[in-house]
Amino acid sequence: AILSSVDSSKVGIRLSPFGTAFGCTDSNPREIYDYVVKKLNDYDLAYLHMVEPRGMQQPAPDAPDGGVTKIHRKMYDGVMISASGYTGDEARKVVEDGTTDLVAFARDFISNPDLVKCIRTGAELNPVNWQTVYVPLDVPFETGYTDYPFLDEKTA
Repeated sequence: AILSSVDSSKVGIRLSPFGTAFGCTDSNPREIYDYVVKKLNDYDLAYLHMVEPRGMQQPAPDAPDGGVTKIHRKMYDGVMISASGYTGDEARKVVEDGTTDLVAFARDFISNPDLVKCIRTGAELNPVNWQTVYVPLDVPFETGYTDYPFLDEKTA
């Protein structure tokens, strides 16, 4: 339905093979996702965004050692993004070795407004204050989102 309204080169898709969020699992994730990833080559998408089954993504017991991005990189011809708890060094490695084209960061960006600078310089990251993530509407929005220190503020 989306591709009837938007050029496929402006559409990306995010998949979480072997993830178990909200109790969602598949009977045969390897077979299902291998098929889906290969089929996505037919659509000239902007990117394929793979979420690794690690970190906060509690992996299914049958998740492959070494993750899914490396497996599906061999099957997908387009731009690939990988995510799920990468450190700066891990991100650099998987891009340099061709496992993925890009690495996405989420929660580290919440607590580190200058995350790119922190990764480049090897600075210690601010920890996430989980008490302020996904909070009810009666909590001030800026709490935990706009009050984390920048690297320069920590070293001053």
